[in-house]
Amino acid sequence: MKKDTRSSGSKKIREEYNQVNFSFIEYINTLNCCTSLEMRVSGILVSIVLSLIVVSSAFSSALAAELSSGTVPPLSVKTELPLYEDGDSVVFSGIIKDPDVNNSIDITVRVLGPLVNGTSSQIVTVKQIHPADGAFEGTFVTSGPLWKAAGDYKIIVNYGPQKAETTFHYNGGTGAGIVDVPPPKLTECPEGQHVADGQCVKDEQTAPPVCGTGTVFDETSGTCIVAPPVNCPPGQIMSGGQCIDEPPVDNTPVCGTGTHAESGICVPDVKPTTSPEKKGCLIATAAFGSELAPQVQLLREVRDNVLFSTSSGTGFMTGFNALYYSFSPTVADWERENPVFKEAVKVTITPMLSTLSILNYVHIGSESEMLGYGIGIMLLNIGMYFVAPAVVIVKLNGLRKKKSL
Repeated sequence: MKKDTRSSGSKKIREEYNQVNFSFIEYINTLNCCTSLEMRVSGILVSIVLSLIVVSSAFSSALAAELSSGTVPPLSVKTELPLYEDGDSVVFSGIIKDPDVNNSIDITVRVLGPLVNGTSSQIVTVKQIHPADGAFEGTFVTSGPLWKAAGDYKIIVNYGPQKAETTFHYNGGTGAGIVDVPPPKLTECPEGQHVADGQCVKDEQTAPPVCGTGTVFDETSGTCIVAPPVNCPPGQIMSGGQCIDEPPVDNTPVCGTGTHAESGICVPDVKPTTSPEKKGCLIATAAFGSELAPQVQLLREVRDNVLFSTSSGTGFMTGFNALYYSFSPTVADWERENPVFKEAVKVTITPMLSTLSILNYVHIGSESEMLGYGIGIMLLNIGMYFVAPAVVIVKLNGLRKKKSL
């Protein structure tokens, strides 16, 4: 009996030992599993960080390559918002990549719309802006008789031969008067300038003392010193020991009888009418209500900048004015007296204005080019006003005869 007791006790001890040994091995395996999981998570995090570093480096390299390759446009323009309501103030701005520092050129701004298939000949706003240090900013109000139709509108800016454009959407309006919205006020100006009346102006500097002949003012010492020999840059001459700008050359041409100088060219004189009330009463001015209407300004630009730039265009305008001013005051009076006739005239001359606007987008540098474009536009107008209606009438007459048979 004693032997069986010892045998059963030994067996119990071995079972407890095996159980402890198995628990220890299970703990070691669990620890290894957790350690492997942590190592896998750490590896994933390291891979993510390395991937972000590689992508960021590639993006920075691509951006630097794009900037160095000169893909920045020479002239750009954008609006503050993509969508505007009736009476809103549209703020637009842009950048000139290489401004002409030696020649002060204004930026011409035109707003066309609403766009149909991406284009429009309806000018709703025209203005000029003087750039400052390669940047420009302007504003206009979407309100008035020309701001009724909803749709996309295009802003076109010209800086010399450079051109840029952008579009925005207008939700339409009632055509009421312009809402008095003050333009945005400038808060920051370049170095050496300050804000005055909403514009950047140069800082005033204390004028140096007037030095005698052969001396100049030295900013370091604040006194007049002997002037060293200098060579004036192009466009300046030596006067009193200092380089000053050359006096402007009078380029006013000597015009013959019946013409006068206007913007540096000779233009025909317009004979005044016998009645003071009819002076300047043109058909387009009476149709669109004001000499400042964009359509009237378009005709004025074509006349002054295109036709009067060549002798053939000047000769054409001389003969045209003699015929035009013989009947235009009477037609203008009819337009003012009869609103229906006024609208009919407006609809009739709108296609002609569209064809004349072509001359603002082509380069005319010779008499032959002037004659070619002029004859082409005249044929185009003849086709629209005479040939096309005649073809329609003939077709309708043919259809009517076929139905009668």
